[in-house]
Amino acid sequence: MGVFEMSFLEYQCRRAADRIERIARTWTINTANTVVYILSFGEHVLHEGRYARLRGIWSNWSRSFESQPASFETPETEEEICRIVRESTRLRAVGGGHTFNASPLTNGTMLSLDRYTKVLSIDEVTRRVRVQTGIRLRDLTAVLLDHGLALSVQGSTDAQSLAGLLSTDIHGTGRDDGFLSSNVLSLRLVDAEGRARTLYPKDEMFHAALGGLGACGVITEVEIQCESAYNLRKSVEIVERDWVTKNIDAILEEHKHVSFYYIGGVYTESVRMNVWDRTVEPPTSLYRLHKMRLELTDMLVSGYALGLAKLLDLSDLVANLGLGFMRLTMNGHSTVYPAREGFPRKLFYRHDELEYGVPYDAHQACLDEVFAYLEEKRFLTIIEVRFTPDKSQSLLGPGVGRRTCFIELAPSLSVDSTKVFADVEEILWKHGGQLHFGKATRAGAKEMAAMYGERFTRFQRARHAADPRGKFVNDFIARLFTDVAPAQHTETATSGAEHAAPIPAFQPITA
Repeated sequence: MGVFEMSFLEYQCRRAADRIERIARTWTINTANTVVYILSFGEHVLHEGRYARLRGIWSNWSRSFESQPASFETPETEEEICRIVRESTRLRAVGGGHTFNASPLTNGTMLSLDRYTKVLSIDEVTRRVRVQTGIRLRDLTAVLLDHGLALSVQGSTDAQSLAGLLSTDIHGTGRDDGFLSSNVLSLRLVDAEGRARTLYPKDEMFHAALGGLGACGVITEVEIQCESAYNLRKSVEIVERDWVTKNIDAILEEHKHVSFYYIGGVYTESVRMNVWDRTVEPPTSLYRLHKMRLELTDMLVSGYALGLAKLLDLSDLVANLGLGFMRLTMNGHSTVYPAREGFPRKLFYRHDELEYGVPYDAHQACLDEVFAYLEEKRFLTIIEVRFTPDKSQSLLGPGVGRRTCFIELAPSLSVDSTKVFADVEEILWKHGGQLHFGKATRAGAKEMAAMYGERFTRFQRARHAADPRGKFVNDFIARLFTDVAPAQHTETATSGAEHAAPIPAFQPITA
């Protein structure tokens, strides 16, 4: 009995130490990013993947996934890209590293497009732009604005590379549009043999490469249909949840872009509603200061308070205090931004993400079940909800083939979300959810086939045609598309201090 008691006590002590370590690591990273953000007047953060040449280690933006590639290549020409692909046995391409899974990892060749970033042509009359895909979205939108142009929609961050955005079929939220892919006119793809060709919407491979997570090849160039530059009025309101449920159709019809932030894990009567509408008004004076205030408030609540609430078992109190604080500091807040500044955020707390797109008609029932589960488990997390029409050009992706509601869980990495993500993913599957490929998942090829049906079959044909020997396949890609992880290209995901030894293939790091 004494041995059992000592073992149980030791187990409890280890759990407590693990929680403290998670919080310390997460708060350290949050604080470092916040300091950089403030000192740069909202221009810079450390939210990007990076390759440490002395250690030979590449890590993602949150320092949750790492790998040690045999070589790390940064080509500057298409000829170099083709040669590197042709001569490699295993290869994965990386961009900004804003990923929540092991998709970029490899112990073969890692190809970074960070030096492949030129804007190749801009036609201000037709508003067509051709660009190399290593460019970060923030840099592209700055160039577009200089030429009086803008993208129709963006996601919630601009730190990603264009290739990464296209390979995950990035979405924003919108009544009339919601996908970058819907405005892609052509793209250039390098296949496993190192051959580059230009693809158009009439080509099946065009649709497979968009949202294909790099499994069909390396997207090196893209031609995008832009539009004249415009401004956005962004408004924030704290509204009643019941009101949202009853009036969601009217809300989405009234506004150009809408999203909601819920706090899951406890019942709250209120929800934060974010609204973007186009306006001819000029940008608000000192709009960056307004934006910084909102983002610092988000960091305080999501990056610090919610993680501490779980540790101290004060979930209800902290959640309601957080909403009250947002009501005091944000409610009724309205600011006009240039479009490139109005859509994305700069500052993010260190967190994990699980995201699926569910059919719009099923979204409320799905949300209710997710809320009920999280409340039962007392698991605190931000839940972001967004919407798009059926406008994606991808074969696979969270919003393809239907009007979609996106449900995203974004808990702080100060807590372990593994079990909760697995259970919530079951709920999302039950309601017809389709996976966002850039986020955490335990789905395999069986689930993918069930999600996408004939689309998955078509994608597999295109993938095999572009890469018959699996050059672009790592463990994560193998699980999604084949359910087989060939031993010759097994990678591990490690996370610094959290793991002293490699963990099995496919297991995400959650600290």
